[in-house]
Amino acid sequence: MARFWGGMYGMSSMAAHISAGEARSKASDAKAGVEELSARLDRAVMACEAMWTFVHEKLGVTEEEFVERINEIDMSDGQLDGKVRRPPNACPGCGRAVASRFPKCLYCGALVSRDPFA
Repeated sequence: MARFWGGMYGMSSMAAHISAGEARSKASDAKAGVEELSARLDRAVMACEAMWTFVHEKLGVTEEEFVERINEIDMSDGQLDGKVRRPPNACPGCGRAVASRFPKCLYCGALVSRDPFA
């Protein structure tokens, strides 16, 4: 009987070791994903800054006008919160609401026109 329980302990210890290894692997993958997103965000911020300098220098748009436009876009969903929440699209096939992040209706599979900024 002791052999049985010893074997069970060994199996659960092995399972815990495998689970810990899987957890470390998933944590490492998540860290790499966050680092990639951070790098992409840095590049996007640089691109926005470059576009802003072109708009300011070439078209004469003032910083006040730029901030006003940002606030107008922010308020397009009714809240000045630094986020834009797009309303769902109506499916052309079945008429159900489809979140703007999906290219197809989850119910009938019809293609839904997408907002390029959604």
